[in-house]
Amino acid sequence: MSERSGKVLLGLVLLLVGGLVLLDLVGIDIGDLLGFIIPGVIMIYGAKKIMGQTGSRFWGILVFLFGFLMLIGKLDLLFHALLAIGVIYLGYRLLRPSQEPKQAPPAWEREWAQKVLKEDTLDTWERNVRRRPQ
Repeated sequence: MSERSGKVLLGLVLLLVGGLVLLDLVGIDIGDLLGFIIPGVIMIYGAKKIMGQTGSRFWGILVFLFGFLMLIGKLDLLFHALLAIGVIYLGYRLLRPSQEPKQAPPAWEREWAQKVLKEDTLDTWERNVRRRPQ
């Protein structure tokens, strides 16, 4: 799918949504229809990515599933599942003992620290003041 066809699809979706909003303003209720059109367009876009020669099939499947879950009203299920998986992974990472050995900092970091921590003029002056007899 080329960049141009993506722009055309987005333009058509925006025209459709704008037209439906205007119809709603004049009193024609198309809310139920809109609930089918937007997920349908998302699913068609995902199917095009899956069947097309270019583009990622993985992202096409994700977009299609997103549209499908939106159509059947179970989009909150996706977000709750992702949140639960994230919390479980975080808990696992916190409980798992660290098996990675501590490594020395890289050479560039050691050189930077030596430059920052080396004696400056003020340190030399303080040392000379302490050596003078009082």
